Amino acid sequence: MHTPQNLKMALLVISFLTGLSLLYKVIPVSKNLDDFYAEEMYLVTYRYYFKNNNGNTTIKTYLPKNNSRQRISAEETGAKKGIQFERVAQDGNLMGVWTANKPNLFQNVDYQFMYEGKAKQFHIPQNFKSTLEATHPYLNETEHIQAFHPKISQKARELVLGTKGDLESIQRLFNFVHSIPSAPIISFTDALTTLEQNRASCNGKSRLLVALARNLGYPARIKGGILLEHTRKRTSHAWVEILVNDQWVPFDALNGHFAYLPSNFLELYAGDEFLLVHTAGVQLDYTYEIKELDKIPFLSMNSEQFSSISPFSLWGLVEQKVLPKKGLNLLLLLPIGGLLVAFLRNVVGLKTFGVFLPVLIAMALLETGFAQGILIFLGLIMFVGLAAHPFNKMGLLQTPKMVISLTLMVMVMAVGSYLGIKTEIVWLTSLTIFPTIILTISAERFTTLIQEDGFQKASGTLLQTLMAVSICYYVIANEWLPTVLILFPEILIWVIMLSIVLGKYIGLRWTEVLRFNPLLTPKSV
Repeated sequence: MHTPQNLKMALLVISFLTGLSLLYKVIPVSKNLDDFYAEEMYLVTYRYYFKNNNGNTTIKTYLPKNNSRQRISAEETGAKKGIQFERVAQDGNLMGVWTANKPNLFQNVDYQFMYEGKAKQFHIPQNFKSTLEATHPYLNETEHIQAFHPKISQKARELVLGTKGDLESIQRLFNFVHSIPSAPIISFTDALTTLEQNRASCNGKSRLLVALARNLGYPARIKGGILLEHTRKRTSHAWVEILVNDQWVPFDALNGHFAYLPSNFLELYAGDEFLLVHTAGVQLDYTYEIKELDKIPFLSMNSEQFSSISPFSLWGLVEQKVLPKKGLNLLLLLPIGGLLVAFLRNVVGLKTFGVFLPVLIAMALLETGFAQGILIFLGLIMFVGLAAHPFNKMGLLQTPKMVISLTLMVMVMAVGSYLGIKTEIVWLTSLTIFPTIILTISAERFTTLIQEDGFQKASGTLLQTLMAVSICYYVIANEWLPTVLILFPEILIWVIMLSIVLGKYIGLRWTEVLRFNPLLTPKSV
């Protein structure tokens, strides 16, 4: 008799306890809110092992500095007894210098820091303003950057022949250097050798691009650092910066990054330098140990630090490799998207292909990209409709027809991916299994609606489904949302509570209000 009332009380208690749990976690976490919004985080350790024979050994390396796209913290110099360490500013760079005086001893030094980085895309205008006087040193020829050698001058003139602005000229130079076949880092390569051999690693390509740019009057310089990834390595990386309207803009001719720097590029120094130098005759070995950490984008901490504050979260599923982070994100976003679609159906009044199919389509668009995914979706509808037509005439049952449609789509996916690789058309290679299956099921659903309700009504449902898909996509595409759900899984309890509220809604839908507005509005007499 009192079951509904008891159920309401139980739900209220559960909701209240969920709020307390969230409050318990949010208060300490709020003290670590961060507006840097780093995309990746790494723990980086320089390890140097050496034997100083004569007792006077110096090891020098470049140290990272903070800038608009990278933040350095938790530095530890690893200074040991008998080894002195100091920071030295040099030509705008920061160097770490270790000095050891005891002879004939095997020693080691470590330098460790935390790196947080984010990608940065630079805008380049069609034409640049002249900055010749202020940047004269970056227009000079050097021993290894032969900017005014006849062969480089001739190549520079050939590349910019017929260009209509500075942006097009820089694009021509970049495309040429990027097209040069890559070679492993086995020797030092200057700009002229790179041009003559038509083969180089990052350092040779960077010197050639700088030489070509300087030859045409564009101030340019080498930039050095390390590509961060979860590994141990001994290699550094070089790219180029060109001065565009008083701003240094990056160009990585090896990896094809035009006016763009990815979030895992650790910037260390500017200039045609070596990352590591040491006293001659010293026996030296070294490695760069890099550990990737799970960065929480809106907090100044990683997942391990968060766990020390609040042990109850879902990071453990990722850390223990129970679920991949991407899979966990999709799993947690599914009920959020379902709640959103339920609101659009029950309150707004949209008609969609079920509740979860619009969410799954939106998730598929995360793989393909929104615009490309919508085009693929509409293309699939046309394809499945045409492919199903002859089978409809054969009188086949629905399930076998769906198997045939799915099989045909798998064939299209395989052929499309193959052509995408051969032609380097990226969007063709995005036809992976998950989005293809989801979009195929949706296309099959549309075809069935046409048979049951007619083309006009089915098209209306398709349009409303695409509206719901678009709204879901722009909600679940938020990079913070899955992280928030991982940190605060209690939110899913509130999803259930809100769903119960939606389930009790019996008012007019918004579309009905618009449709019957003339009847609902009293006429003046």
